[in-house]
Amino acid sequence: MDIVKISAMGIITAFCVVMLREQKSEIAMLVGIAGGCLILLSLIDYFTQIFATLSAIASKTGIPSSVYKSVMKIISIGYIADFSAGIVEDTGQKALAEKIILGGKLIIMVIALPIITLLFDTIAGVLS
Repeated sequence: MDIVKISAMGIITAFCVVMLREQKSEIAMLVGIAGGCLILLSLIDYFTQIFATLSAIASKTGIPSSVYKSVMKIISIGYIADFSAGIVEDTGQKALAEKIILGGKLIIMVIALPIITLLFDTIAGVLS
């Protein structure tokens, strides 16, 4: 079970960070980042499966590739912003972490605008 492995990595990393924080706070932060990166690396196969499945669905349904690419960008930006903000927040910079999240949301909105426009055009075409 991968969740057990991921949970164990997280618990061990958190324990190491707590132990190191008292003596070497700068190393503790690096250990926390390294643990988070290891967890992300262990999830690459799942990301690959998700992207492959969504790509297959998009090709079967005739969804334009631009829409598929935009959705993949939106998902990726959300994960990257959340992960980055979590790291920054762990360093005690909550205000900076919130700005990373805001930046991610704004970028997602800009990328989603063509999809929203396409949706409204499709609805308008069906109604007329």
